[in-house]
Amino acid sequence: MRNITVTSVRTLRTLGVVLFLLPVVAGLIALAFVAPIPQPESYHHFADQRRLLGIPNFWDVVSNLPFAVAGALGLRAFRDLASRLLFAGVFLTTFGSAWYHWAPDSPRLVWDRLPITVAVMSLVALVIHAAFGAKLGRALLLPLVAAGLFSVAWWRVEGDLRPYLLVQFAPMVMLPVALIFFDLPAPRELWIAVVLYGLAKVAELTDREIYSAFVLSGHTLKHLLAGLSTYWLYLWRRAADTTFG
Repeated sequence: MRNITVTSVRTLRTLGVVLFLLPVVAGLIALAFVAPIPQPESYHHFADQRRLLGIPNFWDVVSNLPFAVAGALGLRAFRDLASRLLFAGVFLTTFGSAWYHWAPDSPRLVWDRLPITVAVMSLVALVIHAAFGAKLGRALLLPLVAAGLFSVAWWRVEGDLRPYLLVQFAPMVMLPVALIFFDLPAPRELWIAVVLYGLAKVAELTDREIYSAFVLSGHTLKHLLAGLSTYWLYLWRRAADTTFG
């Protein structure tokens, strides 16, 4: 019976590793077969363009403030490099996103996306640390962050979103897989962060529909939900402190 149990655990772990890597492998294969994806100019045309207190696109600009709160809390609380990069990326997203939404265009969008990729890739490194060990997590941290920054640079220079889309969406599969198949610390907090971020992406995709029925737009709600998600990342990292300390 014990051998069967050990075999089952190993089989589940192997399946977890395969599913964890699958979105990355599938994305890299897709890069060879999918044509370059340009940034549509329509992306910059957000539903809520109200000017208040002299600030254009007021709500899309000021709704970035929760990132500053979560980022500052994380920078104050944690000293390991991965966590500092994660919360530095969150904190800087406040200013990059506000700068972009003040006058949306592709050159400004670079400064929105750069800190986001730093935060996302640092979070992936922390999850790898928790799931597969500190040595691997630390070894992959800087390469992952570099890959995220490269994806933004590639988009800006080549006009091709494919690497950036891989960096953005692969972690949305990898994190739930890690939570399901591996014994991550403080799973409740991380699950809440993941769900909130998923809701933020839904709000982003329904920007105009939400604005037509609600006082705020979908994109503004995206910022608020994503900001709340980063606060739960802070709570997760604090609850899991002994894992990364």
